[in-house]
Amino acid sequence: MSSVHLFSLPAIGMVALSLVGCASAQKRFYTADEMRSELEARVSTQMRDEIVIPFEIDDEIRQLARDITRDVSSDDAKVQAIVNTILGLAGFSISYDWLSNKTAREVFREGQGNCLAYSNLFVGMARAVGLDARYADVEFTERITREAEIIVHSEHITAAVRRATGTVLIDFTTTPGRKYIGFKVIDDLEAIANFYNNQGFLYGYFTETEDVDFDPLEKELEMYRLALEILPTFRRARNNLGVALRRRGQVDEAIEQYRLAIEHHPKYAEAHSNLGTAYLRQGRTDEALEEFRLAARNAGRDGYIHHRLGVVYLRLARYQDAIEQFRKALSKEPELADARFHLGECYRHLGDEQKAIEEFEATLEIDPNYIAARTRLDQLSPSREQLQ
Repeated sequence: MSSVHLFSLPAIGMVALSLVGCASAQKRFYTADEMRSELEARVSTQMRDEIVIPFEIDDEIRQLARDITRDVSSDDAKVQAIVNTILGLAGFSISYDWLSNKTAREVFREGQGNCLAYSNLFVGMARAVGLDARYADVEFTERITREAEIIVHSEHITAAVRRATGTVLIDFTTTPGRKYIGFKVIDDLEAIANFYNNQGFLYGYFTETEDVDFDPLEKELEMYRLALEILPTFRRARNNLGVALRRRGQVDEAIEQYRLAIEHHPKYAEAHSNLGTAYLRQGRTDEALEEFRLAARNAGRDGYIHHRLGVVYLRLARYQDAIEQFRKALSKEPELADARFHLGECYRHLGDEQKAIEEFEATLEIDPNYIAARTRLDQLSPSREQLQ
């Protein structure tokens, strides 16, 4: 990958990066009408009422895009004009709401949205004036959410513009300092599958909301399944559907979804880890251990997956193996308090109270509210005093 540099766009809450050479080969991109026809061919009849084209704009937005770029000739100047206009709609301060999974037209009129929502508006306006605007899937270290020992896979989708000198990311975000690892340009089908995956992910947060006129639990499943009708090989939605089913106690059905995700993507670490967790719930320890090993082998920069393997080793009293995994986890994510605590648990079981105390204290340095670590220190207080 070539060096990353800041593209010269004056932005509040937005960065644009040029990562030349990281983009995938050119794929298929659609007009709104072409995409509607494509989706109707892919989606079941009962789901067609749910179809929206996230990047579709109306005549008002299209005319605005043309007006603001009429007197500029270069692609860079057109990009900047569109970005400035979107910032202006938001009062020159991005009103970022990660729970707002909106279309281009909704963002235009409401002035707020999440990263994908703002990208929808940019893509629609940029294409209206002849720019080669795409979507990009950006990888960074905060790409997953962990809940109850399972991994929910979300993502960061930005807009991108292809130029002769490379692909420029247009990232509307409130955290421009986040560390990007890489990116790939994705086609419109994958972008829309991401849109519905996001929608399902968000419905999962509305499960205890009483003032809505729909069943969030049912809508969550519906959105993941819609994403998979659009793109059956879409691993994120497959994994998240498994998580949603597991949350409802449907472990066998969840296992089926994790296996399907792995069938299409054998190195998908998150699905391997979640499958391992499901096997543990069923008492299938050997199969669980194998899945966690496969997850760790493909974990990349994700320390939490090593932590999950370490926890299994800890339960099996294989303390040295557990220590190795917890140290790998911490080498990748030094602030992972759970790994630090369980490292202390390994030393406690091995009878090395001094090292155990050091790890429990280190846990509290990361998270002062880590009750289990404080409880262990209280239990080891006589040894602690002697060591001091």
